[in-house]
Amino acid sequence: MKILLADDDKIERTALRELIGEQPNLELIEVENGQAALDTLCDGLKPDLCIFDIRMPHVDGLELLQRMRRDPLLRGLKVIMTSATRDKETILALAKLQIAGYLLKPYDPAKSRAILQPFLAAAAANPQLASRNLLAKTALIIDDDDIARTALEAMIKTEEGWEVVSAKNGQDALTRLQRGLRPDIVIADLVMPEMDGVAFVGRVREDAHLRSLKIIATSAAQDRDKIVALANLGVRTYLAKPFEQTKISTLLRTGTLSATEEEKEKEKENTKP
Repeated sequence: MKILLADDDKIERTALRELIGEQPNLELIEVENGQAALDTLCDGLKPDLCIFDIRMPHVDGLELLQRMRRDPLLRGLKVIMTSATRDKETILALAKLQIAGYLLKPYDPAKSRAILQPFLAAAAANPQLASRNLLAKTALIIDDDDIARTALEAMIKTEEGWEVVSAKNGQDALTRLQRGLRPDIVIADLVMPEMDGVAFVGRVREDAHLRSLKIIATSAAQDRDKIVALANLGVRTYLAKPFEQTKISTLLRTGTLSATEEEKEKEKENTKP
């Protein structure tokens, strides 16, 4: 993972370096102003995370961010801004430029680490999300069936503001979650090798950091015992295969199916041989 840090204050850069700490496979690239940061990016650096101070000589943080958002090759980079200012108009202007976070100076170790850790952990848990827009929502799909998983990925990606992380079984998904991945919704198949859907949900519900995750169960097979077991674990939304775009859209928008759609899903399941 590469982090580009731009701050003209050497003491502040040192403080932030210590907050980030020693991380495996992490490279911290430091520059002293916005122009140097822009030059570094234009030279081909593609950092997983940028951390820019607002007040810097030559090109300040706000101007640097504005230039990046106008550049099709740079606009998707993830940026955290730092400053001692609490000015609401400044912070609002940064929010409109889709910053991924804001660190207030002087750095409070606990608060700063709480902001930084999800970015570091998410990149470690799933490198594909290293350059994602963190204002988007994430769906975690767990299914060992490549065709079904690919079809569901394609449906979710048609919905604005959603990105996808995929896992082939419950153990793979659990490992990613334990490393820090926090999806907005989890869609888990019931029948999988290594760790099936019920076992996965059971492990998630046992973990105080994960138990509140929104989980949707899916399956192409009729297995009432597993559906009942999942209901006892707080999973009450069930989506029968094959998937339909309208139902996926409803799930992503509301987190559940409407009462009518729930009945249709149950009817579909009941009519299977």
